[in-house]
Amino acid sequence: MKIAVIAKTRLPIAEPFRGGLESFTHSLCKEYIRLGHEITLFAHVDSDPELNIKGFYGQEYRMDDHFEIYENDEYLSILKFIEENEFDVVHNNSTHELPIIWGVKASIPVVTTLHTPPISKLKAAITICSGAENLHFVIPSKSFEATWRPYLNRGSKLIYNGVDLDKWPMIRNRREYLFWFGRIVLAKGLDIALDAAHEMGIPLKFAGPVDDKKYFDEQIKPRIRIKDTYLGHLQQSDLHAHMSGATVMVNAVRWEEPFGLTNIEAMSSGVPVAGFDRGAFRELINIDSGATADQRNIKSLIKAIETAIPLESNKVRLHAEKFSLTKMAKRYISYFEELL
Repeated sequence: MKIAVIAKTRLPIAEPFRGGLESFTHSLCKEYIRLGHEITLFAHVDSDPELNIKGFYGQEYRMDDHFEIYENDEYLSILKFIEENEFDVVHNNSTHELPIIWGVKASIPVVTTLHTPPISKLKAAITICSGAENLHFVIPSKSFEATWRPYLNRGSKLIYNGVDLDKWPMIRNRREYLFWFGRIVLAKGLDIALDAAHEMGIPLKFAGPVDDKKYFDEQIKPRIRIKDTYLGHLQQSDLHAHMSGATVMVNAVRWEEPFGLTNIEAMSSGVPVAGFDRGAFRELINIDSGATADQRNIKSLIKAIETAIPLESNKVRLHAEKFSLTKMAKRYISYFEELL
């Protein structure tokens, strides 16, 4: 099958990944290729060249105050290229509205995986256009499907995200510190994780890009104690290595997260997770792999962490295997074949 994959073009689809969307797109494209399919990935020009990248802009316009104008032209160029070349299906992973609007008149199925909550332009485009016969939508969790349901005129397909289990083998062999990783922004709740760790008297190791410097300087830096460690923005292999001594991976998000790949990556490594009952979190764990805080406060989070600490790594890993990259990719391919 010949698949046109549209990425969110603002950031490279390459390690170290800026966030879950970049990681998802990269791993799924690699799996499409491994399964024998031909892909073209429309993405930032600095993305992984192994993914057959077709990029229209590099960094030259991305810091421009009027980048949105250039971004619109970029997506128009992408869609024109797809029209002029023979693809079987479009898998849209961007958060831009133009692939949705264009998809109404496209001659091939356009499948969009929804990665972000209903936001102004994307929500508007989907509300108006989603009744079109060749527009199709995939949602990564049941909770997120409920969020998008009012705006989808023809329903959606549920396909859970997955991770490369070979890239995240079971490694946990000690219980020395709590672990947190992700984009360092208020919504991800790193400050809450630090407060919980301090109340428990357990060190916290954390990693990720500082996407909100004000939040980092005002809320994170003052909280860091001698035993806490900021590891920086790491490659996935380095993140995995730090799982060896993690007692629990803490998830303290302040928003309704559509999925949460970090939870599966931790569990695949044998590290149980503890977190707030927000977004898809409860869908991703069971009693053998993690614990959910009943309330959205530190006391409840600590109780969940305490419940998760003694969980057996082999059982944690076993549960994570339900969310494999191969299973996810095959479900997408089966869906594409059904549409064709």
